[in-house]
Amino acid sequence: MLIKELLPEEHVDPRVKRTRQLLVQAFNELLGEKSFDAMTVQDIADRATVNRVTFYAHFEDKYALLNAVATESFRQALVGKMPPRAELNALNLQLLIQIVCEYLEWHFVHCKPSIRTQFDSLVEQQVKQQIHQVLIDWLKSAVMQDDAELRATAACWAIYGLAMHWSQGERKETSSEFAHRALPLVMAGLELPVSSRSLE
Repeated sequence: MLIKELLPEEHVDPRVKRTRQLLVQAFNELLGEKSFDAMTVQDIADRATVNRVTFYAHFEDKYALLNAVATESFRQALVGKMPPRAELNALNLQLLIQIVCEYLEWHFVHCKPSIRTQFDSLVEQQVKQQIHQVLIDWLKSAVMQDDAELRATAACWAIYGLAMHWSQGERKETSSEFAHRALPLVMAGLELPVSSRSLE
């Protein structure tokens, strides 16, 4: 991941931020018109009304841009739906499962088959990475340091796998209903008792 992607937004030059937004917007527009394989850096630069040099100042290539889009889209879903300073409890864990379900549903419904092969692996990588980080932060904040990495990994794979199962299935229940039903399975991966007062 580029250093620029790790900087807090308040420290990013507004001009840099605007240019990146133009490139992302151009990329998303072009995905609606042609396959990812057929898309070139020049196409993206032209649509964003910048030159190729400017593109490469922000992204190494179109794959780096695709990776950034996958990362940012899920991050925005988390920020938009998860309460600020959320802590480890059953309600927030269920909400995390629901967010992943809804994000994957959007991905499978709206992404064209022509870009799915490139996008699917990046989506899985970035979503799992961010789920894992959320879980690690929660476990450490809850002073549950023992095997935190192992617990977070088990729960992360459980959440992603369960969300994939729901999003690619018939979806006879809402994402909220499914997340509620899946919650005990994820809590088991975290070795959290359902009856624990800390999860009320």
